[in-house]
Order: sequence, then C-alpha cells, then structure tokens
Amino acid sequence: MKFAIGMRNLKTALAVLICLIISQLLHLEYPFYAVIATIIAMENSVTNSFTVGKNRVMGTIVGALCGFLFALIDPYSAVFSAIGIVVVIYICNLLNWNKSISIASIVFLAVMLNLRPGESPLFYGMNRVTDTLIGIGVAVLVNYLVYPPNHERGLEQKRMILRRNMTRLAHELLREGGGVHISSLRDDMTAMEEAYKTYTSEFRLKLSKQLFINHIEQEIDIYHNTYSHMRMLRLLTDEPETDLAPGVMQRLRSSVAAPITVHPEYLPLIYQYHVQCILQEMQILGLMLPTHIATPKKLQPARAELVSSSETNE
Repeated sequence: MKFAIGMRNLKTALAVLICLIISQLLHLEYPFYAVIATIIAMENSVTNSFTVGKNRVMGTIVGALCGFLFALIDPYSAVFSAIGIVVVIYICNLLNWNKSISIASIVFLAVMLNLRPGESPLFYGMNRVTDTLIGIGVAVLVNYLVYPPNHERGLEQKRMILRRNMTRLAHELLREGGGVHISSLRDDMTAMEEAYKTYTSEFRLKLSKQLFINHIEQEIDIYHNTYSHMRMLRLLTDEPETDLAPGVMQRLRSSVAAPITVHPEYLPLIYQYHVQCILQEMQILGLMLPTHIATPKKLQPARAELVSSSETNE
C-alpha cells in the first residue's frame, strides 16, 4: 500500500522516543544531537545501522578533536573555521574515512561556533561524542530487537520476480525466434543480487542457512549463464543496436582481433546450441520449459563473425 506506515518508520519513532527519555534521565544539555544520530543510523538492516553509526562516531571524534584544538586558538573565527574544515577533511581522507567527512565537518563547526562564553571546548566536544554514541546505540538495538528486517523474505520476493520474468521472456524469445527485448532481466538480476548481499551481510544470519546461501549463489550463476545465451540469440537473429547502447557494437567489433568466418549453413547449428543451453539451464532452475520453439526469422552471417569470435575468446 502506497500510504501505509512502514515498520522502519515506526521503529525510527520508537528510537527517537527512547533517545529523548534517556536524554532526560541523564540530563543531556543537547538531546537534539542524540536524536539526529538515531534517525540517521536507523537503516534497513542491523548491519547497515551499525555501519552508518560507526562512520558517524568516527567523524564525530575527528570533528570534536579538531574543534577542541582550533577553539583553544580562536573560537568563532571565520578564518580558523575555514582552515579547520581543510584539516578535518584532510584527516578523514588520510584515514580513508570518506563517509565520515560530512559529520566530522558539522561537529567541528558546532564546537567552533556554538560555544557559550566560558564553556570548555573539550567538555562540549565530549558531550557531542556521548550524544552520538547514545543515538547510534539506541538505533542499532531497536533495529535488532524490534521486528528485525526479514531479508530472507525480501530475497525470496526478488528471486520469484526474476524467475517469473526469465520464464516469460525465454518462452517469448524461443517462440518468436528472436525479436524480444530481454534487457529488463539485467535489472531483475541486479535487484536479486543486491537483496542477496543485504541478506548475507546481516548480523542475524545463522550458520544453518549456509546451504541456502550456496544454493542462491549457484542460482545466480545459472541466471547469468541463461541470460548470456539469450543475448547470443538476440545477436544471431535481431538487429544488435536494438538491444545495445549506440556505439557498443562498433566497440565490440573493434575489439575482435581475428574474426572467424562462419559459413551461413552453420548458423542454425549455433542457434540450436544456445537454445539447448537455455533449455538445460531452465530445467536446472526448475522453470517451465517452452512447448514450441520457432525457426529463427533471420540469421545474418555478418553477425556470426562477432558471435563466433566472442565464443572463441571465452
């Protein structure tokens, strides 16, 4: 449902509530920073929450430390604020903490520009680190304990979409003997691989799921192989430019060092080879096999050079 309130939405609100309660109990002077940290760290998985939180903590430490040092020289100074930003970004890049640059810069400027008369920059910086740790800790715990994301279900949904679309397009391609656009399968495979990466990176992953993981890895390889054979049918039977970006075919032809000429009478054999490969892969995947396979509408020898050469290079 488009206007439904999602679980991540509710968990973010719960984390904000907990942060504010903790801030009141600990008498934090600026609960705003803890709340901001918990909102930013509430990601779609526990692992991502931890990663975002880690980057924020590292940036907060760098920003607070640099802010403390520059505030000792001259707080509120526009010149030293600009120089400090250069130093903060340089340190983050030096430590390869690129994703911490933004928060490090913000914390640095907070220390430089928000100090009240007589307030210690060290004390202020330590409070910002504490606020950040509280906010991130709350986000990770809420994400882990309260209705944790079911990434296995998300992976299964992407898998079913890919299987359904691959079955449909393979049937259409073989029934029509070409002329079917299959590029949408690339997006389906990418979506499934992203869901797979999220699933395997989750903290809650159990060792008992290793067999399932191995099975999915093998399936992904088969999907790619099937797609490759379907692409070869497109190259044999259709205008390549309809399925490739402009200029790609020219680059492919220029990359072939020694084209191999294939006699036109062998083209149907090459076509049938890829058809049989598609059928075998579909059978391994447990997909419904097509009942009718058409004779190709056209087979152009000029494209056979490219296909044969690419197979030889592989």
